[in-house]
Amino acid sequence: MLNAEGRRQAWLFLAVVATLFVCFMIPLEYGLRAYRDSSANDQLRETLEQANRIRALFESEINQAAFLATGVESYIVAREGQLDSVEIQRILSLVFQRGRHFRNIGIAPDNRIAWVFPLAGNEAAVGLDYRTLAAQWPGIQRTIDQRSGTLDGPLDLVQGGRGLIYRSPIYIDNAYWGLLSTVIDADSLFAYLRSVAGDLAPLIALRKVGSDGQSGEVFFGEASIFEQPLDSLPVLLPGTRWQMAIQAPLTVRSGAVWHRLVQVALALFMAVMLGLALRLFWQRNLLRQLDAQVRERTEELQRSHDLLDSVLAAARSFAIVATDPQGTIMLFNKGAERLLGYRADDMIGKRSAVSLLLSEEIRARARSLEAELGRPLEGDEVFTLRARQGREEMLMLHYRHHDGHLIPVQAVVSAIRGSEGEILGYLGIAEDVTERLRNETLKNQFISTVSHELRTPLTAITGALGLAHNDSLGVTPDFLRPLLDIAFNNSERLAVLVNDLLDMEKLMAGRMTLDPHVQAVSELVPVAVENLQGLADQQEVTVELGPLPPALIRVDASRLHQILANLLSNAIKFSPTGGTVRVTTETGGHRLRISVIDQGQGVPADFLPHLFQRFSQADGGDSRRRAGTGLGLAISKELTEQMGGHIGYSAAAKAGSCFWVEFDLCKVPADANQA
Repeated sequence: MLNAEGRRQAWLFLAVVATLFVCFMIPLEYGLRAYRDSSANDQLRETLEQANRIRALFESEINQAAFLATGVESYIVAREGQLDSVEIQRILSLVFQRGRHFRNIGIAPDNRIAWVFPLAGNEAAVGLDYRTLAAQWPGIQRTIDQRSGTLDGPLDLVQGGRGLIYRSPIYIDNAYWGLLSTVIDADSLFAYLRSVAGDLAPLIALRKVGSDGQSGEVFFGEASIFEQPLDSLPVLLPGTRWQMAIQAPLTVRSGAVWHRLVQVALALFMAVMLGLALRLFWQRNLLRQLDAQVRERTEELQRSHDLLDSVLAAARSFAIVATDPQGTIMLFNKGAERLLGYRADDMIGKRSAVSLLLSEEIRARARSLEAELGRPLEGDEVFTLRARQGREEMLMLHYRHHDGHLIPVQAVVSAIRGSEGEILGYLGIAEDVTERLRNETLKNQFISTVSHELRTPLTAITGALGLAHNDSLGVTPDFLRPLLDIAFNNSERLAVLVNDLLDMEKLMAGRMTLDPHVQAVSELVPVAVENLQGLADQQEVTVELGPLPPALIRVDASRLHQILANLLSNAIKFSPTGGTVRVTTETGGHRLRISVIDQGQGVPADFLPHLFQRFSQADGGDSRRRAGTGLGLAISKELTEQMGGHIGYSAAAKAGSCFWVEFDLCKVPADANQA
């Protein structure tokens, strides 16, 4: 029990706390009231911002169908309506795979559907004549007359279900040919809308708006949302107008009791803290040192905690997952929730990080590591071995989303270590590379298509110009000769560009056919030098060929000439007038090295990491002084490596550049040419 002095001090402390409590309650009442109003306004503003983002994503998802359809439309116009069934099905398949919500894509010459992809589940649409659709035909007729694509729906489909139909009229030589129809599955599209809307999905509604501005039917969400919406947003779609309404969340109008409890708790807390501070002030002579240490440590921990919270909250574009040493998830940030569709509460402490990965990729990686180590893996070494070794490793793999679909990611795995160096867990940071891979695929397909389409007409143009240039069609008038020379030279440059693009496309697709034979170096290198002698004379550059050893290598002769031609042409173009390009050949160990050395300015140090990348040029601006595609070195690297060799760069001894290729020496006689 307390003595009289102890009881007196306790009553005095309570009196001080009570007085402070009353003093704090008055300003807190006004402060928290202002905070409640500000919070409500912030939440309404955030809701409107989210609604605009949702609207933009939804528009983009639908408009993507129109964008993809233009490719098929361009193909039909280019073929002047003469379509090959096998080829058009392949093209429709490629386009269909890029549309996340496609139900089918149909082509209707003269308004009758002749091709549908995929056919399964859409058989009822084949042969359908749009003119028999009494309810839809007036709108289709308007689309044809206006010559622009129109989105129609949601409506019932003849093959069952509901969907949106984007119809694009096709005109060939200003004459109507038929319709291209892209059917978007309404259930899939609206499921996507609910997914991106998240908690706001029940507060969103969609309806049509007529050309006269009159409101149409509500086909998504509750119609009552349009009666008192927080805001109504226009949804811009091809040939039609929709309207999206958003309602204020109920949480904006609630929370008064909670704020009151917070107010009382905060006032009591502040009063108790200040009372304790006064009491500590009285005892400062005894507790000063301890109090300073506690404050310093508390501030340090708070800064670390705030910094970590800020980093994790800001990294919404990255999925950050941390595990304990056994692989159980201990951290699952907002970026991981957004990427994978799981809630952090459902993952932390309950699931293993391996459950997010594909078993096939795990097994493939295990086989690769076991072959490298020469021993079976133990435990979870398949993904933690490099991290335990203190090495950071970047992996390309797939995550499995909560709904089952796969997401390609680029991930970095590292170990989390304690102050003594012990492993406390593992950290994985992953970035979604779906769009990057999709853009890369589209770019490669575009380059391949353009290159193939240019090759045939370019061959005809170059051939015709060659005949005229060589006076095979008669003597060319003097006043036409300069123009003919310019046209002929530029057609040859364009032919080189097209051939480079085709070669790179074949190399990247693994379709380049090589025919390696055992060859004598003394016969290969002089031919490559002789082929470039004309360019050297034109640039006033001397090409010197060093001694050739009696060595044999196994290569495709034409492709080796192509590699050396790329290196020699670069060396000649970048050499000064009157300069010298040296070609040396030397053996060392079991390898042969062919070097091309120029007297140019060399390669800038900041460009070296990009030297052998596609379309990369140190002088890469629109005003660059030397022509080129930036493909020569990339093609040379791929060809060299596919023939088992290596290619590289080093600065020349005095000035300039030295590019080299290496191949293994062969010991068989030169006449034993085995493919």
